[in-house]
Amino acid sequence: MADLPLRDRAGNVLLAVHHPAESDLPRLVPLPAALVVAVHAGAVLLMFGKWRRQWELPGGMREPGETCREAAARELAEETGIRGVALTFAAVAEFALTEPARREFLAVYRTELTIAPRLTLSDEGTGFRWWPPGEPVDADLSPLDAELAARVATA
Repeated sequence: MADLPLRDRAGNVLLAVHHPAESDLPRLVPLPAALVVAVHAGAVLLMFGKWRRQWELPGGMREPGETCREAAARELAEETGIRGVALTFAAVAEFALTEPARREFLAVYRTELTIAPRLTLSDEGTGFRWWPPGEPVDADLSPLDAELAARVATA
């Protein structure tokens, strides 16, 4: 695992990974989004995002009235077609993001897939890949998402 803080090519920074209890999330800082680390056979599912043009974890913004867990499940289903899997709360990731400049906290969930799922592309991505944590992080893989994936997948 890399030392934090960790910066990507756009200047975004993964500052810290926190491990509160999931029941404490509503009392913590606002958590506008959730990510999912989906693990199968020791590898993590990544999608190639159209907006950032890089491999990243499935996830996205919460909708009004939605919990972090509900957002994680919905985003996983929308972006990959994976539905009805058990999600385990793993961490809160703290970022310093650019465009616009802000500090943001995201809930991170994990799911262990016993069989390789049938994946369905959405309008947000152009492809999928399984990345084994510990393999090199190539130029088109978000180093921030890779670090989160490695920490959560191997925890």
